[in-house]
Amino acid sequence: MLKKLQIGQIMDSLWLILVCLALGGFMSWKMGPALVTLVKGVQPLTAEKELSEMEGKYVSWNVKYPIDEYLETTRTTKVNGVSTGTRKHRSSWLVIDEDREICLSIEVPVKRFDEMLAQSDKFFDAIDTEAFVVEGGVDVAGSLEVLEGEELRYFNRMASSYGFPVEDMVYHIRDGSIYGETKTNIYGISALGAFFIFLGLFILAKLLINSSKKLVNKYLAKHPHVTMEQLEQDFAQAQEVNKVWIGKRWTFSPKMGPDLDDLLFDHEELIWVHTGSVRSGRSTNFYVWWNFIDGSEKQVSLSSAKKCTQVMEKYEQFSHVVVGNSAEYEYLLKNDKEAFLDLKYRSEKQH
Repeated sequence: MLKKLQIGQIMDSLWLILVCLALGGFMSWKMGPALVTLVKGVQPLTAEKELSEMEGKYVSWNVKYPIDEYLETTRTTKVNGVSTGTRKHRSSWLVIDEDREICLSIEVPVKRFDEMLAQSDKFFDAIDTEAFVVEGGVDVAGSLEVLEGEELRYFNRMASSYGFPVEDMVYHIRDGSIYGETKTNIYGISALGAFFIFLGLFILAKLLINSSKKLVNKYLAKHPHVTMEQLEQDFAQAQEVNKVWIGKRWTFSPKMGPDLDDLLFDHEELIWVHTGSVRSGRSTNFYVWWNFIDGSEKQVSLSSAKKCTQVMEKYEQFSHVVVGNSAEYEYLLKNDKEAFLDLKYRSEKQH
């Protein structure tokens, strides 16, 4: 008995534990490097530092000489699958790194476009007035990466149009981003990954703590007149329907809810068995509900309404138990329990 119930407990929760651990592990793996880099903190990209040595690190830099925007990134928003328009999302700029006498690529969110444009105007005004110092600057921070693909082609085309040499390797800072992810995404997805891992471990720990042996022993402690031998005998001749074992005196199930803190109950305490479904988002969960004389309720979730009905029908052998999904039963139990008990429970006990 204990072995079958323990296996049932494990199999019922195993898929959920594996899904939680897999999701949490993937999210942590995906965000791990960016989170570690973010936690280490930003490093100022000072003049004496080699860009090749700083590649992949989280750096900050003050943009004094933005030349021109070479690429804008747009985003299309949709409501219920219908496009509501396209808006500018990010802006990439050709800028001069005076200390290293090269050009860099700086990408900023659209909300900082005006800052870059104003700084660019200052730069060109300084050229017109033959001033050599440009005041202020735009502070950016992100991972230092090598520009590639289509973005590199657009960058070199802009650089060429201004008479700057076309470079084979161009370094790029995406403001507010580390390895292509925003700080919000890094913290949010990492926290979500940690939550899924914790949830998986919590379910596993709860499963180990509430082992079938411990739950059965808990029941025996509450019912000292019942022996393990009696439970074993009843389980041995019980009818098994979809991992629910219905014996002559007890019902056993490793899937018994709502809190999975019980594995069995005594039919003497049972007054009503019924089935139903609960809609959750796009999915539907099917249940067998057991109601007891003390007002408590237990449940088991099965994969189909048919399986729930198969379990429910097994209780028709107990003359004191109301079986069925009549709305009248629910009304009586909620509003006139005495009348509900008179349907079968009391009349049978009196005989």
